[in-house]
Amino acid sequence: MGSAKTGDGPGERPEQGSREPGQFGPGRAVAAEGAGRGRARGLSRALGNREFALFWSGQAISQTGTWMQQFAQGWVVTTLATSALALASVNFAASVPALVLMPFGGVAADRRERRQILLITQWVMAVLAVLMGVLIQIGCLRLWDVWVIAFLLGLATAYDLPAYQSFYPQLVEREDLPQAIALNQAAFHGSRIIGPAIASWFVARWGMAAAFFANGASFLAVIGSLLLIKPRLPANGGGPANRRRSMAEGMRYVRERPHILALLGLTAITTMFVFPNVAILMPFYAKHVLHVGPGGLGAIMAVSGAGAFLGATFLLALPQGIRIGWVMAAVVVITLALSALAWSRHLALSAAAAAILSFGISSSLGVASIMVQECVPDALRGRVMSLFSLAFTGVMPLAAVAVARLADVTGMRSELLLAAGLYGICGLLLMPMLRGTNRVTHADAKQPLAERGSTSPI
Repeated sequence: MGSAKTGDGPGERPEQGSREPGQFGPGRAVAAEGAGRGRARGLSRALGNREFALFWSGQAISQTGTWMQQFAQGWVVTTLATSALALASVNFAASVPALVLMPFGGVAADRRERRQILLITQWVMAVLAVLMGVLIQIGCLRLWDVWVIAFLLGLATAYDLPAYQSFYPQLVEREDLPQAIALNQAAFHGSRIIGPAIASWFVARWGMAAAFFANGASFLAVIGSLLLIKPRLPANGGGPANRRRSMAEGMRYVRERPHILALLGLTAITTMFVFPNVAILMPFYAKHVLHVGPGGLGAIMAVSGAGAFLGATFLLALPQGIRIGWVMAAVVVITLALSALAWSRHLALSAAAAAILSFGISSSLGVASIMVQECVPDALRGRVMSLFSLAFTGVMPLAAVAVARLADVTGMRSELLLAAGLYGICGLLLMPMLRGTNRVTHADAKQPLAERGSTSPI
């Protein structure tokens, strides 16, 4: 998508239609019906786009493999060490290089061909998955091996994530971008449903290494799709540029826009207090709190994935005018669901709480991603999305270690209650900033790039 496409056509926004004379009564229903038809057309256009459909299907297969590895790796680490801190240490090893290098990855995504970056990082990730499987297969895997491989994976992720998040807007028109993002989220979270289930079957039949080999093979799907598609060229500056000045420009763009800062803040508190419990410590929770085996963990992960998938598909039907209202409601839902996990002593109740929790996370962070992507110019997209990714991954290393250490010292039930309370308080503090976000982001998106607060790319 080019940065010149800064607005939608007349009558495409329901709030515009409601301000027209004669639209106060039945006209609002007509506008809402038109908005629904617009979303359906956007969905069909996004899926009918050859380039997007190829990339989306390749990612869906690859992400299924990733969740297979996530399931197997968590259980492998719990067999190598008995503390929650061990699980967090693996995430720490993967997140530190991303924390340091993610801004450089954003600059690279704006200055280099994004498809080429993705091809390199996908091959690296495939090789690392196979290497882990080989070490398990020959019986030589140690915890430090997991740390080293996680660290190398973090290096690749630092460049992969900004390129990925700024790549798929090149595949669709701007008006189809919300549907494309929602479909991408649906594929990611849908793979959470089938990935652990397939991994459980693979592990039972062929052992733990099979899940890692399957993940390595799954990268071939996205690599094949990248070789087949022909994306539009992004509106970047091209040529050599001073990295420090380029990074400073992206940071200045975000700093000058409180509405983007509010969405980044929402992402950061979710990563800090909620995500470590859902994505990192769930094997520890299953084994030491609920006292269930791999089957119970697989059930929790699958049901949690189903909730996240429903949250992602919910974005396809969420009216534009109530996005921020839903985000604020999701803060309450997430707080209550995290508290329910702390009190639960039964697998079924924990699985239900995990599903509701994942629904809230998926839908609220999906709204944040859509709103940021809608308003950022393509020439700055890689750098801005690298900061957005940093809000998700940057606080994870220290947060995960702190949460895991707290779980070891006080017990995971107490840690979950504390995390729920801190998340709810921070969410309440963010709400005044979030209330004005919906109006400001769309005004920013409709403003020509030359008139925006950030200068054109250096």
